[in-house]
Amino acid sequence: MPMMLSSALLILLQLCSLQVMTVAMPRCGLQATVVQTAYNLLKDLGGPFPVHCLQYNANISFPDSAFPATSNHFQCDQALRVVYESLRGAWLIFNDHDELPDGLMWNKDKFDIFHNLQGRLLKEGSCFSSVGDSGVLSSYFSNVTAVLQQQDSAACGWMALRRDLLRVLMYNLQQHRNCFTKRPAH
Repeated sequence: MPMMLSSALLILLQLCSLQVMTVAMPRCGLQATVVQTAYNLLKDLGGPFPVHCLQYNANISFPDSAFPATSNHFQCDQALRVVYESLRGAWLIFNDHDELPDGLMWNKDKFDIFHNLQGRLLKEGSCFSSVGDSGVLSSYFSNVTAVLQQQDSAACGWMALRRDLLRVLMYNLQQHRNCFTKRPAH
């Protein structure tokens, strides 16, 4: 009986250790509520995509191939990576262009709050940066940057970037909601 009891205690101790290790391990992910809040702020920054900017759609087109088709474990990683890479690419562009162009009527307060949430999401999802950029989005962000550098089209470049970020966030929130982490319990 003592041998059986000690074996049972050993097994119980190992299970407890495993659970402690699982809880203690940091989990990389993006919180659904924070992504949803960022989406709402981005949506409320300004008006709809201007008709006069449609001519730039050929130059700035977010690649549909970046979106995963279904929602299994592999697609969750891909969906979260697309969200992360999109936020990171936009972050780099926002930081490279301190001034928004004339004619872009964005709510500065909402933009600042969005930018802070964007930074938080990039920090929370930093493990996706270690995976490396898939290259799918690099040509997209190069095209956005090229349009932003042209004085007469800069506002349209910002609007296209905003439109595409909205699309990325909404698509993944709707199609891959279970891939995002839930708010931690307090």
